Amino acid sequence: MSIVKLPASTFVDLYAETGITIGVKLVALNLTPNDARLYHSENEPTITDDHIPIIFRSSGSINETGDVGAWAMCVSGGAIDVKEAE
Repeated sequence: MSIVKLPASTFVDLYAETGITIGVKLVALNLTPNDARLYHSENEPTITDDHIPIIFRSSGSINETGDVGAWAMCVSGGAIDVKEAE
């Protein structure tokens, strides 16, 4: 489990930030009521509608095993809890 801070409108590389091996399936839990987004991309993405929402107090957003990258972003800033999926 790693708490990852999301500075406002800044993409954060979840694999680099947490030290989890690239390609491992992740679960991200939103710790703040601000909308956060999960993107699958090897390189820093651009803001698009092609993302998975990380909803506050939900069961978590999950990427796919083998993804070449996982990035999170929150327009107004926030924090997420990231861990390996079971």
